[in-house]
Amino acid sequence: MKTIFTLSTLIACLATQAQHCIPNRYSEIALFDSSEIVIQTNVQYGAAQNYFSSQNVDLMMDVYYPNQEVDEVEMRPFILLIHGGAFAAGDKSELSYESIEFARRGFVVGNINYRLGWNCDNVICFNCFGTNLQKAVYCAVQDARAAMRFAHDQKEEWGIDDNWMFMGGESAGSICALQAAFWNQEEADANVPVGFSAEVGGLDDSGNELPNMYSVKANINHCGAVMNLAHLDNNPNQPIISFHDSNDCVVPYNSGSLIACLCSGYLSVSGSNQIHNHQLQNGECTELHTAPQILPNHCTYPSANWMKLSACFLKRVMCGFCINFADDDIYALPICANLSSTISEISGCTYVNAANYNPNATADDGSCSFDTSCGFDVDGDGLVGVGDLMEFISAYGSVCP
Repeated sequence: MKTIFTLSTLIACLATQAQHCIPNRYSEIALFDSSEIVIQTNVQYGAAQNYFSSQNVDLMMDVYYPNQEVDEVEMRPFILLIHGGAFAAGDKSELSYESIEFARRGFVVGNINYRLGWNCDNVICFNCFGTNLQKAVYCAVQDARAAMRFAHDQKEEWGIDDNWMFMGGESAGSICALQAAFWNQEEADANVPVGFSAEVGGLDDSGNELPNMYSVKANINHCGAVMNLAHLDNNPNQPIISFHDSNDCVVPYNSGSLIACLCSGYLSVSGSNQIHNHQLQNGECTELHTAPQILPNHCTYPSANWMKLSACFLKRVMCGFCINFADDDIYALPICANLSSTISEISGCTYVNAANYNPNATADDGSCSFDTSCGFDVDGDGLVGVGDLMEFISAYGSVCP
Protein backbone atom coordinates (compact mmCIF):
# COMPACT_ATOMS: atom_id res chain seq x y z
CA MET A 1 0.00 0.00 0.00
CA LYS A 2 1.31 3.42 -0.89
CA THR A 3 0.06 6.92 -0.18
CA ILE A 4 1.63 10.01 -1.71
CA PHE A 5 1.02 13.15 0.34
CA THR A 6 2.86 15.64 -1.85
CA LEU A 7 4.45 15.56 -5.29
CA SER A 8 6.12 18.51 -6.93
CA THR A 9 7.38 19.04 -10.42
CA LEU A 10 10.99 18.66 -11.42
CA ILE A 11 13.12 21.40 -9.89
CA ALA A 12 16.72 22.47 -10.10
CA CYS A 13 18.65 21.96 -6.87
CA LEU A 14 22.32 22.43 -7.61
CA ALA A 15 24.45 23.41 -10.54
CA THR A 16 24.99 20.39 -12.73
CA GLN A 17 28.43 18.81 -12.63
CA ALA A 18 28.14 16.25 -15.38
CA GLN A 19 31.19 14.22 -14.43
CA HIS A 20 29.10 12.29 -11.87
CA CYS A 21 25.91 11.99 -13.90
CA ILE A 22 27.11 8.60 -15.15
CA PRO A 23 25.01 5.64 -16.31
CA ASN A 24 25.03 2.56 -14.04
CA ARG A 25 26.80 4.42 -11.23
CA TYR A 26 25.53 5.80 -7.88
CA SER A 27 22.26 3.96 -8.40
CA GLU A 28 19.97 1.23 -7.16
CA ILE A 29 22.31 -1.30 -8.83
CA ALA A 30 25.74 -2.16 -7.44
CA LEU A 31 28.53 -1.43 -9.92
CA PHE A 32 31.40 -3.16 -8.12
CA ASP A 33 31.80 -6.58 -6.53
CA SER A 34 32.52 -6.67 -2.80
CA SER A 35 36.00 -8.00 -3.56
CA GLU A 36 36.72 -4.74 -5.44
CA ILE A 37 36.05 -2.58 -2.37
CA VAL A 38 38.99 -1.38 -0.29
CA ILE A 39 38.22 -1.22 3.44
CA GLN A 40 40.53 0.61 5.80
CA THR A 41 39.52 0.07 9.42
CA ASN A 42 40.21 2.25 12.45
CA VAL A 43 41.83 5.16 10.67
CA GLN A 44 42.31 7.83 13.32
CA TYR A 45 40.75 11.12 12.28
CA GLY A 46 41.29 12.93 15.55
CA ALA A 47 41.41 12.81 19.34
CA ALA A 48 39.38 14.57 22.00
CA GLN A 49 38.58 14.43 25.69
CA ASN A 50 35.25 12.96 26.76
CA TYR A 51 33.58 15.80 28.64
CA PHE A 52 31.88 13.54 31.18
CA SER A 53 34.61 10.96 31.89
CA SER A 54 37.63 13.24 31.24
CA GLN A 55 39.19 10.34 29.33
CA ASN A 56 41.08 10.99 26.10
CA VAL A 57 39.36 9.34 23.13
CA ASP A 58 40.99 8.37 19.85
CA LEU A 59 38.41 9.09 17.15
CA MET A 60 38.26 6.33 14.54
CA MET A 61 36.87 6.01 11.03
CA ASP A 62 36.41 3.03 8.72
CA VAL A 63 36.84 3.97 5.06
CA TYR A 64 35.28 2.15 2.09
CA TYR A 65 35.90 2.88 -1.57
CA PRO A 66 36.19 1.10 -4.95
CA ASN A 67 39.73 -0.04 -5.68
CA GLN A 68 41.29 2.70 -7.76
CA GLU A 69 42.92 0.06 -9.98
CA VAL A 70 39.49 -1.05 -11.24
CA ASP A 71 37.53 2.19 -10.96
CA GLU A 72 37.55 4.37 -14.07
CA VAL A 73 36.51 7.42 -12.04
CA GLU A 74 39.52 8.95 -10.32
CA MET A 75 37.79 11.31 -7.85
CA ARG A 76 34.53 10.08 -6.29
CA PRO A 77 31.80 11.68 -4.12
CA PHE A 78 32.14 11.15 -0.35
CA ILE A 79 29.53 10.17 2.27
CA LEU A 80 30.14 10.45 6.02
CA LEU A 81 27.94 8.00 7.96
CA ILE A 82 27.26 8.29 11.72
CA HIS A 83 25.76 5.47 13.81
CA GLY A 84 22.93 5.80 16.34
CA GLY A 85 22.59 4.86 20.00
CA ALA A 86 21.05 7.82 21.91
CA PHE A 87 24.50 9.45 22.14
CA ALA A 88 25.18 6.89 24.87
CA ALA A 89 26.09 3.70 22.98
CA GLY A 90 26.60 2.20 19.52
CA ASP A 91 29.46 1.58 17.12
CA LYS A 92 30.39 2.27 13.50
CA SER A 93 30.06 -1.45 12.75
CA GLU A 94 26.26 -0.93 12.81
CA LEU A 95 26.50 0.86 9.44
CA SER A 96 29.09 -1.41 7.84
CA TYR A 97 26.53 -2.97 5.48
CA GLU A 98 25.36 0.41 4.20
CA SER A 99 28.97 1.59 3.93
CA ILE A 100 30.08 -1.23 1.67
CA GLU A 101 26.91 -1.01 -0.42
CA PHE A 102 27.39 2.71 -1.03
CA ALA A 103 31.01 1.96 -1.99
CA ARG A 104 29.83 -0.76 -4.39
CA ARG A 105 27.83 1.95 -6.14
CA GLY A 106 30.88 4.18 -6.57
CA PHE A 107 30.98 6.37 -3.45
CA VAL A 108 33.79 6.81 -0.95
CA VAL A 109 32.40 6.29 2.56
CA GLY A 110 33.72 7.32 5.96
CA ASN A 111 31.94 5.49 8.80
CA ILE A 112 32.86 6.96 12.20
CA ASN A 113 32.84 6.46 15.93
CA TYR A 114 32.46 9.55 18.10
CA ARG A 115 32.43 10.45 21.79
CA LEU A 116 29.58 8.76 23.65
CA GLY A 117 27.90 9.06 27.04
CA TRP A 118 26.14 11.80 28.95
CA ASN A 119 26.62 10.77 32.57
CA CYS A 120 23.51 8.64 32.99
CA ASP A 121 24.86 5.78 35.13
CA ASN A 122 24.82 3.69 31.91
CA VAL A 123 21.01 3.71 31.91
CA ILE A 124 19.59 6.61 29.91
CA CYS A 125 16.42 6.95 31.97
CA PHE A 126 18.06 7.43 35.36
CA ASN A 127 20.32 10.10 36.84
CA CYS A 128 20.56 12.04 33.57
CA PHE A 129 20.85 15.57 34.80
CA GLY A 130 20.11 18.96 33.33
CA THR A 131 21.53 19.69 29.90
CA ASN A 132 23.85 16.69 29.66
CA LEU A 133 22.21 15.41 26.47
CA GLN A 134 22.64 18.79 24.78
CA LYS A 135 26.32 18.73 25.73
CA ALA A 136 26.71 15.22 24.31
CA VAL A 137 25.10 16.31 21.02
CA TYR A 138 27.44 19.29 20.80
CA CYS A 139 30.53 17.10 21.31
CA ALA A 140 29.30 14.57 18.74
CA VAL A 141 28.83 17.40 16.23
CA GLN A 142 32.40 18.53 16.92
CA ASP A 143 33.60 15.02 16.10
CA ALA A 144 31.54 14.78 12.89
CA ARG A 145 32.93 18.07 11.65
CA ALA A 146 36.45 16.93 12.53
CA ALA A 147 35.81 13.78 10.45
CA MET A 148 34.71 15.89 7.48
CA ARG A 149 37.84 18.02 7.74
CA PHE A 150 39.96 14.87 7.87
CA ALA A 151 38.22 13.33 4.84
CA HIS A 152 38.80 16.53 2.89
CA ASP A 153 42.47 16.42 3.88
CA GLN A 154 42.70 12.83 2.61
CA LYS A 155 40.97 13.50 -0.70
CA GLU A 156 43.97 12.65 -2.85
CA GLU A 157 44.70 9.46 -0.88
CA TRP A 158 41.14 8.14 -1.10
CA GLY A 159 40.13 9.69 -4.43
CA ILE A 160 37.48 12.08 -3.09
CA ASP A 161 35.87 14.77 -5.21
CA ASP A 162 35.51 17.52 -2.60
CA ASN A 163 32.84 19.21 -4.74
CA TRP A 164 30.47 16.45 -3.61
CA MET A 165 30.68 15.68 0.10
CA PHE A 166 27.57 14.36 1.87
CA MET A 167 26.61 13.50 5.45
CA GLY A 168 24.09 11.09 6.93
CA GLY A 169 23.34 8.72 9.74
CA GLU A 170 20.80 6.82 11.73
CA SER A 171 18.84 8.02 14.78
CA ALA A 172 21.32 9.90 17.00
CA GLY A 173 23.73 9.76 14.06
CA SER A 174 21.21 11.60 11.88
CA ILE A 175 20.61 14.16 14.60
CA CYS A 176 24.36 14.68 14.71
CA ALA A 177 24.72 14.87 10.92
CA LEU A 178 21.91 17.40 10.51
CA GLN A 179 23.23 19.67 13.25
CA ALA A 180 26.79 19.33 11.91
CA ALA A 181 25.65 20.33 8.43
CA PHE A 182 23.35 23.22 9.36
CA TRP A 183 24.43 24.67 12.71
CA ASN A 184 26.45 27.83 12.99
CA GLN A 185 28.30 28.58 16.20
CA GLU A 186 25.66 30.95 17.55
CA GLU A 187 22.91 28.37 17.11
CA ALA A 188 25.03 25.65 18.68
CA ASP A 189 25.78 27.87 21.67
CA ALA A 190 22.05 28.53 22.13
CA ASN A 191 21.51 24.79 22.70
CA VAL A 192 24.08 24.34 25.48
CA PRO A 193 24.77 26.17 28.76
CA VAL A 194 26.44 29.57 28.56
CA GLY A 195 30.20 29.16 28.35
CA PHE A 196 30.18 25.50 27.30
CA SER A 197 31.83 26.12 23.93
CA ALA A 198 34.50 28.21 25.64
CA GLU A 199 35.19 25.18 27.81
CA VAL A 200 35.27 22.48 25.11
CA GLY A 201 36.04 24.56 22.01
CA GLY A 202 34.02 25.79 19.07
CA LEU A 203 32.36 23.51 16.56
CA ASP A 204 35.58 23.36 14.50
CA ASP A 205 38.07 23.61 17.37
CA SER A 206 38.15 19.98 18.50
CA GLY A 207 39.39 16.62 17.26
CA ASN A 208 42.08 17.89 14.91
CA GLU A 209 43.56 21.16 13.71
CA LEU A 210 42.86 20.68 10.02
CA PRO A 211 41.33 23.60 8.11
CA ASN A 212 37.60 23.74 7.53
CA MET A 213 37.58 23.58 3.71
CA TYR A 214 34.65 21.25 2.97
CA SER A 215 31.01 21.97 2.24
CA VAL A 216 28.09 19.58 2.69
CA LYS A 217 26.00 19.22 -0.48
CA ALA A 218 23.18 16.93 0.79
CA ASN A 219 22.08 15.01 3.88
CA ILE A 220 20.71 11.49 4.45
CA ASN A 221 18.39 11.48 7.46
CA HIS A 222 17.29 8.09 8.81
CA CYS A 223 14.93 8.73 11.77
CA GLY A 224 16.72 11.89 12.88
CA ALA A 225 15.67 15.40 13.88
CA VAL A 226 16.79 19.00 14.25
CA MET A 227 16.79 21.17 17.38
CA ASN A 228 15.22 24.09 15.54
CA LEU A 229 13.71 24.17 12.06
CA ALA A 230 15.04 27.68 11.52
CA HIS A 231 18.57 26.26 11.59
CA LEU A 232 17.87 24.63 8.23
CA ASP A 233 17.74 28.07 6.66
CA ASN A 234 21.49 28.64 7.21
CA ASN A 235 22.52 26.53 4.25
CA PRO A 236 20.00 26.79 1.42
CA ASN A 237 20.29 24.41 -1.53
CA GLN A 238 21.32 21.51 0.70
CA PRO A 239 18.90 18.69 -0.21
CA ILE A 240 17.65 16.29 2.47
CA ILE A 241 16.26 12.77 2.05
CA SER A 242 14.49 11.44 5.15
CA PHE A 243 13.26 8.05 6.37
CA HIS A 244 11.12 7.77 9.51
CA ASP A 245 8.54 5.62 11.32
CA SER A 246 5.17 7.37 11.51
CA ASN A 247 4.74 6.43 15.18
CA ASP A 248 8.26 6.95 16.47
CA CYS A 249 8.50 7.84 20.15
CA VAL A 250 12.30 7.67 20.38
CA VAL A 251 12.88 10.41 17.80
CA PRO A 252 9.51 12.02 16.98
CA TYR A 253 8.20 11.89 13.42
CA ASN A 254 6.74 15.36 13.91
CA SER A 255 7.80 17.30 17.01
CA GLY A 256 8.28 16.35 20.64
CA SER A 257 10.82 15.07 23.13
CA LEU A 258 13.56 12.54 22.45
CA ILE A 259 13.24 9.08 24.07
CA ALA A 260 9.70 9.96 25.21
CA CYS A 261 8.46 6.34 25.15
CA LEU A 262 11.29 5.05 27.33
CA CYS A 263 11.81 7.90 29.76
CA SER A 264 10.14 11.13 30.78
CA GLY A 265 11.41 12.81 27.63
CA TYR A 266 14.42 15.03 27.20
CA LEU A 267 15.37 17.44 24.47
CA SER A 268 12.55 18.80 22.29
CA VAL A 269 13.17 18.39 18.55
CA SER A 270 11.48 18.46 15.14
CA GLY A 271 11.48 15.15 13.26
CA SER A 272 11.51 14.17 9.61
CA ASN A 273 7.95 15.13 8.72
CA GLN A 274 8.45 18.61 10.15
CA ILE A 275 11.79 18.89 8.34
CA HIS A 276 10.20 17.85 5.05
CA ASN A 277 7.33 20.31 5.35
CA HIS A 278 9.65 23.14 6.34
CA GLN A 279 11.88 22.51 3.35
CA LEU A 280 8.89 22.32 1.02
CA GLN A 281 7.64 25.68 2.25
CA ASN A 282 11.06 27.20 1.61
CA GLY A 283 11.31 25.74 -1.89
CA GLU A 284 14.17 23.42 -0.94
CA CYS A 285 14.90 19.97 -2.32
CA THR A 286 13.39 17.37 0.04
CA GLU A 287 12.20 13.77 -0.06
CA LEU A 288 10.38 11.87 2.74
CA HIS A 289 9.87 8.11 3.03
CA THR A 290 7.60 7.04 5.89
CA ALA A 291 7.33 3.58 7.44
CA PRO A 292 3.65 3.39 8.54
CA GLN A 293 3.27 2.17 12.10
CA ILE A 294 0.34 1.60 14.45
CA LEU A 295 2.45 0.73 17.48
CA PRO A 296 5.51 2.80 18.44
CA ASN A 297 8.67 1.81 16.59
CA HIS A 298 12.01 3.31 15.59
CA CYS A 299 14.27 3.15 12.54
CA THR A 300 12.52 0.21 10.88
CA TYR A 301 12.93 1.33 7.25
CA PRO A 302 14.70 -1.58 5.52
CA SER A 303 18.45 -0.93 5.27
CA ALA A 304 18.79 -2.10 1.67
CA ASN A 305 15.92 0.14 0.56
CA TRP A 306 16.95 3.38 2.30
CA MET A 307 20.47 2.89 1.03
CA LYS A 308 19.32 2.44 -2.60
CA LEU A 309 16.86 5.32 -2.39
CA SER A 310 19.59 7.50 -0.92
CA ALA A 311 22.06 6.56 -3.65
CA CYS A 312 19.55 7.58 -6.33
CA PHE A 313 18.71 10.76 -4.43
CA LEU A 314 22.38 11.76 -4.32
CA LYS A 315 22.78 10.89 -7.99
CA ARG A 316 19.90 13.17 -8.96
CA VAL A 317 21.45 15.92 -6.85
CA MET A 318 24.76 15.48 -8.69
CA CYS A 319 22.89 15.48 -12.01
CA GLY A 320 21.41 18.83 -11.07
CA PHE A 321 17.77 18.15 -10.22
CA CYS A 322 15.50 16.72 -7.57
CA ILE A 323 11.89 15.59 -7.20
CA ASN A 324 10.06 16.78 -4.07
CA PHE A 325 7.72 14.07 -2.85
CA ALA A 326 6.74 11.85 0.06
CA ASP A 327 5.50 8.26 0.24
CA ASP A 328 4.77 5.51 2.73
CA ASP A 329 5.75 2.44 0.70
CA ILE A 330 8.81 0.93 2.37
CA TYR A 331 9.42 -1.28 -0.66
CA ALA A 332 9.39 1.52 -3.23
CA LEU A 333 12.58 1.79 -5.24
CA PRO A 334 13.48 4.41 -7.84
CA ILE A 335 15.07 3.67 -11.17
CA CYS A 336 18.14 5.86 -11.71
CA ALA A 337 20.83 3.58 -13.18
CA ASN A 338 20.28 4.97 -16.69
CA LEU A 339 20.29 8.58 -15.58
CA SER A 340 23.15 10.23 -17.44
CA SER A 341 24.19 13.51 -18.99
CA THR A 342 26.06 11.65 -21.73
CA ILE A 343 23.15 9.83 -23.37
CA SER A 344 20.02 10.97 -25.12
CA GLU A 345 17.50 11.30 -22.32
CA ILE A 346 13.91 10.13 -22.47
CA SER A 347 11.75 12.15 -20.11
CA GLY A 348 8.99 10.53 -18.13
CA CYS A 349 8.05 9.03 -14.78
CA THR A 350 10.79 6.74 -13.44
CA TYR A 351 9.09 5.56 -10.20
CA VAL A 352 7.96 1.97 -10.55
CA ASN A 353 4.95 2.30 -8.24
CA ALA A 354 3.56 5.34 -10.05
CA ALA A 355 0.40 4.94 -12.11
CA ASN A 356 2.16 6.38 -15.15
CA TYR A 357 5.56 4.70 -14.74
CA ASN A 358 7.51 4.73 -18.02
CA PRO A 359 10.03 1.85 -18.16
CA ASN A 360 11.80 3.53 -21.07
CA ALA A 361 12.31 6.87 -19.30
CA THR A 362 15.86 7.76 -18.28
CA ALA A 363 15.16 11.22 -16.81
CA ASP A 364 12.31 11.84 -14.40
CA ASP A 365 10.27 14.87 -15.46
CA GLY A 366 8.18 15.21 -12.30
CA SER A 367 5.02 13.92 -13.95
CA CYS A 368 4.56 10.87 -11.68
CA SER A 369 1.04 10.34 -10.37
CA PHE A 370 0.14 7.88 -7.64
CA ASP A 371 -3.00 5.97 -6.80
CA THR A 372 -4.01 7.03 -3.28
CA SER A 373 -7.26 5.07 -3.15
CA CYS A 374 -7.64 2.97 -0.02
CA GLY A 375 -4.50 4.60 1.40
CA PHE A 376 -3.70 4.90 5.09
CA ASP A 377 -4.75 8.57 5.04
CA VAL A 378 -8.39 7.63 4.55
CA ASP A 379 -9.90 11.02 5.40
CA GLY A 380 -7.38 12.92 3.28
CA ASP A 381 -6.18 15.26 6.01
CA GLY A 382 -2.49 14.42 5.50
CA LEU A 383 -2.27 12.54 8.80
CA VAL A 384 -2.93 8.94 9.79
CA GLY A 385 -4.98 9.06 12.98
CA VAL A 386 -8.21 8.19 14.76
CA GLY A 387 -10.29 9.77 12.01
CA ASP A 388 -8.78 7.39 9.47
CA LEU A 389 -9.51 4.42 11.75
CA MET A 390 -13.19 5.42 12.04
CA GLU A 391 -13.43 5.84 8.27
CA PHE A 392 -11.83 2.43 7.80
CA ILE A 393 -14.25 0.75 10.24
CA SER A 394 -17.24 2.30 8.51
CA ALA A 395 -16.07 0.96 5.14
CA TYR A 396 -14.73 -2.39 6.34
CA GLY A 397 -15.58 -5.21 3.94
CA SER A 398 -16.28 -3.00 0.95
CA VAL A 399 -14.42 -3.38 -2.34
CA CYS A 400 -11.96 -0.66 -3.36
CA PRO A 401 -12.66 0.89 -6.78
